[in-house]
Amino acid sequence: MKIPLILTTGVALGLAHGATISHRYSFDTDTTDSVGGNTGVLNNGATVGGGALQLTGLGSSTAGNHMGFTTPIDIGGNFGASGVTIETWYTDNNTGTWGKLFQFGNNAVGQELAWTHTRGNGEQSGVDRDGARLLGEQIAPNVQHHLVISVSSDGNLKTWVDGVQKLTDIDTNDLSNVNTTFEGIGATSWGDPGMNGTVDEFRIWSGELSAAEVAGNLAAGPNTIVPEPSGILLSIAAGGLLAFRRRRS
Repeated sequence: MKIPLILTTGVALGLAHGATISHRYSFDTDTTDSVGGNTGVLNNGATVGGGALQLTGLGSSTAGNHMGFTTPIDIGGNFGASGVTIETWYTDNNTGTWGKLFQFGNNAVGQELAWTHTRGNGEQSGVDRDGARLLGEQIAPNVQHHLVISVSSDGNLKTWVDGVQKLTDIDTNDLSNVNTTFEGIGATSWGDPGMNGTVDEFRIWSGELSAAEVAGNLAAGPNTIVPEPSGILLSIAAGGLLAFRRRRS
């Protein structure tokens, strides 16, 4: 029985994410972007060590310790049409009220995408996206967490923490409104303290990860993307070889 190559290849491709990874910072030894080539830039006391971005809480606002980028990520310009997913494994070591894990954009409502560890109103964690989008709880400090924030092109916001969906279908404005005024991991353009903690992995996806994909990534951990691009190619090649052998038999 002959099995068409296209079917075998289709199965392999079906394992891939619907979103496409655009930037990946693993901080193994430095700030290399292993996917997009946009090397991170360490500022104001931020370092890399022990396989993580090390942030010590120094400074505030844009003078806070943080990692910037060689060229703008440009969430609005580069992901405004496709949607975007921010995925990261991080630990907040009691950064302090209003301190943020990252910010893209500026201080104006509707032009920002950021994550606040602890807000002043009720000590809640939340997403800054067309205003404060609160989780109703504070995410525990001093513990590593897996955070995923997806925003569609028209502003539909979803958020997962450690695989649990915390925000579902929150309506915000169009993603294209996010600008490049400030972009950084560990600091903001607000008057907030620099982050005190570590970031083990930081990924930016073009498109939106599904709940199943978020769960798969959490299970795989920060060191593995499911499937790795090389794994996809290997699966395709293996599938093609299998189909070829069956044709010959």
